[in-house]
Amino acid sequence: MNGMCEAKKDRMKKYLNKVKRLIQKFKEASFVQLPKEKNMEADALAKAASIGGIMDEYDRVQYMPSIDLLEVQQIEGEENWMTPIIAYLKDGRLLGDKDEARRLRIRATKYVLIDEVLYKRGFFQPYLRCLTPEESNYVLREILEGACGNHSRARS
Repeated sequence: MNGMCEAKKDRMKKYLNKVKRLIQKFKEASFVQLPKEKNMEADALAKAASIGGIMDEYDRVQYMPSIDLLEVQQIEGEENWMTPIIAYLKDGRLLGDKDEARRLRIRATKYVLIDEVLYKRGFFQPYLRCLTPEESNYVLREILEGACGNHSRARS
């Protein structure tokens, strides 16, 4: 972060970029490099993790690095089809019309809110993450054009 070293590997570059994005959210940030003797607990944890050792009090397993997780944020004031359901599940707020409020109560039973994220529940299937129209558009574009590439066969 102080510019003395360069991130060469892709994974470290991702971490560096994430930290730089996070720094912009603060008015002020500073970094201090700790001498190894003052950072023994973190050093022991890193060694245990790298060799796959047993970590007694650090038994949380992170299957995907935090840099690979998508950052999803709901922007205040931007409403979509999920807004009334989330409002009802979170605060018990219902719409003004009696009939619409009844329909919303019934509809909301099919959903669950976990860590501020809406999921559709179903019998005999895992929770399905609900997407905003923008997110679903992005997912469809990625599937059809992006990371998966063009799956159509070339005809000769």
